[in-house]
Amino acid sequence: MKRRGVSKGEAALWKRVTETVRPIGGRGPSPQKPPGVATGETTREAMTPVSARAPGKAAPRTRKSAPKVSAFAAGDPGAERRVKRGKVDVERTLDLHGLREAQAHSRFHAFITTAASEGCRCVLVVTGKGRPERKASEDRPRGVIRKRFQDWVDEEPLRGLIARVAPARPKDGGDGAFYVFLKGARAQR
Repeated sequence: MKRRGVSKGEAALWKRVTETVRPIGGRGPSPQKPPGVATGETTREAMTPVSARAPGKAAPRTRKSAPKVSAFAAGDPGAERRVKRGKVDVERTLDLHGLREAQAHSRFHAFITTAASEGCRCVLVVTGKGRPERKASEDRPRGVIRKRFQDWVDEEPLRGLIARVAPARPKDGGDGAFYVFLKGARAQR
């Protein structure tokens, strides 16, 4: 296979880089910044001299924070597998059947806060599936608590206490219940 040569632009860039490098440990001459290049920037645009950039072009973008991850996708999936195999016990259970949305929300909040402060790692929350005989309508949808539960676990300050949420296995409630894995004391800080 034939090796390709170095282009003039690559050679110039390499020369600029080698002029700014200093040995590990700080020995040797201090680096000289090429004129027109900002220090600390490593993007291709930053390596281009300021005079060669397009007029009015914005500075390189900074890294954005990571998008917020839902508790249904976060945490350790191994913990979920251990519970489903029966290797980890559910320490507490909260049943929200028959409650109105506001009552269920306040009980859920208090339950999670208390369980986390007492060091529980896995709790079960039974939301129910909704009544099959009740038809959904605009003013009274079916399975409101189950649907709202998914929003509640991602609300602050509870999101800081919850590591992961997973659907329960059939013996613990199936589609009408969820395992809530709580963070340890160190992870909550």
